[in-house]
Amino acid sequence: MRWAIVWGFVFGLLVISTVKAYSIAYPTAAERVKAAATLQSFSILIGQPYHAETLAGFTSWRVTVIIALIGAIWALLTSTGLLRGEEDAGRWELLLSGPVTKLRATVEALLAFAGALGVMFALTTLVAVAAGASTPGANFGLGGSVLFGLALVSGAAMFLAIGSLASQLSATRGQAATIAAAVLGGAFLVRMIADATKGLGWVRWITPLGWIEEIHPLRDPQPFALVPIAAVVAGCVVATLLIARGRDLGASALRERESTGDGRWLLGPTTLALRLVRGTAIGWIAGIAALSFFTGFVTRAAASLLADSPAFAQVLGRLGVRRASEGYLGFSFLTVALILAIMAAGQMASIRDEEASGRLDNLLVRPTRRLVWLAGRVGIVIGLVILGGLGAGAATWVGADTQHAGIPFEKLFEAGLNATIPAIFVVGVGVLAIAVRPRLTSAICYGTVAYSYLANLIGSLVRGQDWIKDSSIFTHIKLAPAVKPDWGEASVVVLIGVAAAVIGAAIFQRRDIEYA
Repeated sequence: MRWAIVWGFVFGLLVISTVKAYSIAYPTAAERVKAAATLQSFSILIGQPYHAETLAGFTSWRVTVIIALIGAIWALLTSTGLLRGEEDAGRWELLLSGPVTKLRATVEALLAFAGALGVMFALTTLVAVAAGASTPGANFGLGGSVLFGLALVSGAAMFLAIGSLASQLSATRGQAATIAAAVLGGAFLVRMIADATKGLGWVRWITPLGWIEEIHPLRDPQPFALVPIAAVVAGCVVATLLIARGRDLGASALRERESTGDGRWLLGPTTLALRLVRGTAIGWIAGIAALSFFTGFVTRAAASLLADSPAFAQVLGRLGVRRASEGYLGFSFLTVALILAIMAAGQMASIRDEEASGRLDNLLVRPTRRLVWLAGRVGIVIGLVILGGLGAGAATWVGADTQHAGIPFEKLFEAGLNATIPAIFVVGVGVLAIAVRPRLTSAICYGTVAYSYLANLIGSLVRGQDWIKDSSIFTHIKLAPAVKPDWGEASVVVLIGVAAAVIGAAIFQRRDIEYA
């Protein structure tokens, strides 16, 4: 419930900041028409623009897919953690030792998920109503705002249900989360293909994220797109209850993958951690690489659209960008930077979870120093971030090269490394949070990412508010490959993160272990 409230407010703030910023940046209809002409090139990232020359259409386009994706990630982590995760920890067994059947316990858990989702929907919708009412020309309307709220939380609704079903099928929480994440990754990939060109629009009807996009809640709404969403939720809930009723505690339809080898390569806590996170790491890197490849693949087509837009050409000129293709990729790598920062926040929350769940005790009772464990875990996260960034650069080059975009490999390699800077900062903040306020680690890490994203959005669209933009970690990376990275400024951000990590490590070495 706490996280539902937090994300409900964040989603609402993203909506209202988008409305206000767009209305200030483009106050006249003529300016909005010119701006809307440049948006088609970004459809592969956040969907096809629909009536983006209006405040309602632009807001719906700008936030719907992003919020649906964030909500889906929260949902799959929440549902698998509070169902299979609780079972793995043995707390589900304690619950069922009382006068509670497996079916009733599962029903009540699903009702709790529904209650949290309802709170998220209410907060998001209320802020959307306020944004529409307080902004001249927005014209959201009460009905449109309610449908908008439903669209924004639909991703969370579906993946609460999908995660719940995966929890009944899987042998561990990690396996359940991996299955649900694979479904989300596949859905996002299909949506990217559908939005790559208008001729493939029908493909959106075979992916859950495409259904959300097709709702068009604020301009020419299509409420019937909610039907397949409701069908997925209902189907997964029914299947979850049927399996839960007949499944023995601890049993699963899928087996946990058996270990290969004799374990001789497990030389310490770092190699153990590397072995435990390798599945998640492969999933993240593969997803980032797939996104980057398709972004590179459409670079040439996107550049031709941007080159025909005087408004976008003017923006690129102010930034010192000469080639539209590199300008497009510069904005695309900001998305990669956001994904890497979210990944880093999730990994830092996972490190804290090892302590909170008591698993760290099993290492510390052996001759393992706290700092050795922490340094190994943080080093793995940093390595994963850098590998993800460099992989994004390489995959983008492969995609762009197939279309003969003519962008040198070294530029994209450099852009991928540049995109890792915000994530490295988040890792440093996460170490400090683990040391000082361990129970708030997840909130601090994800909050840093969410605030920076909102501040960068508002600061980019609202003139004269540079201090807001400067407070975002995403502001301090250049639009590489369009602009050469400023490694001096990037080094300052990294050094602040390193300083936070060093201070956190010193405090962590001396404090008591804190459980959940």
